Amino acid sequence: MTLLTLPRKRLTFLVSMLLTLGFAGTLSASGQFWDFLGYTHVDGGQDHGEIHITRRNGLFQTIQLRVSGDAIFFDRLIIHFANDTSEQFVVSDRISPEGKNYVIDLHGKGRVLESVELWYYKEAWAHHPRVSLYGVRSPENHGQNVEQEQ
Repeated sequence: MTLLTLPRKRLTFLVSMLLTLGFAGTLSASGQFWDFLGYTHVDGGQDHGEIHITRRNGLFQTIQLRVSGDAIFFDRLIIHFANDTSEQFVVSDRISPEGKNYVIDLHGKGRVLESVELWYYKEAWAHHPRVSLYGVRSPENHGQNVEQEQ
């Protein structure tokens, strides 16, 4: 029996199962589940903004910026942690909605995030772009909520 002789329902089922298995494989292979941490709308009259973290109950090892609306040329990010320390990352790149997302691996063990300062170049955007922040929890979490940085 060939693919051409399979009844239409069986062929549809077979194709959908193969697609489902393919997507499941990529999710488990990466092992990363992104938690939403907060967002901000970029104002054309400013050259910086800030995202206050809405989820402070975990240690994070990686963060990701996602842009919707218009593209934004970022200069740098300053990440503020719950233990009153901060870390600066130079971006010097344009992030567009249809392009790549910007991923940053945080130095050291997982950390509790407080806020992220976004420094960008002012542009005449047609719409106010939105910047969303996501994070990957650190293995040190062990699936538990963490109130303070260790």
